[in-house]
Amino acid sequence: MTITTHKDLLKSAMRRMPGPISLITTLDAQTQQPMGMAASAVIPVSMDPPSMLISINNTASACGPIAQAGRFCINLLAVDQSDLVAPFADSARRHERFSTNDWSTQDGMPFLPSACAAIFCTVRQTVPFGSHTLFIGEVEAVVGRDGGAAPLGWLEGQFATLEPIPASH
Repeated sequence: MTITTHKDLLKSAMRRMPGPISLITTLDAQTQQPMGMAASAVIPVSMDPPSMLISINNTASACGPIAQAGRFCINLLAVDQSDLVAPFADSARRHERFSTNDWSTQDGMPFLPSACAAIFCTVRQTVPFGSHTLFIGEVEAVVGRDGGAAPLGWLEGQFATLEPIPASH
């Protein structure tokens, strides 16, 4: 007999919910080095004021630096940027995260000009909850990629595309 917990059922349900993949970046206030991680837990909060929420595991190397810096950038990846994800998802490849020339800075904050969008936020509220910390950031600037690049998604534990379904006539 298999006992399935609410946690297992939720995890299974969440695998079926598509979401965008972002690279969350910040500047470590102590070392002045860029920090980052891959994330799919990125949510718009409000348009008044414009704000975003990111949910970061407390054990993630970027959690402390985001809290200390009080700023982060959400780099919403395009489908042609899936190769950038692995170093940000694997701590053993941390040294590769900012090794390409794809990166730029704005007010010291690392961002990808080639991303679908780079959303710069200042932390306005921090909410510890269970194994994660929720950072609510007020949007200070948005830099978008020229053209309508399709966002990179995550579904059933693998990369996916997130394309609109044409309206039926």
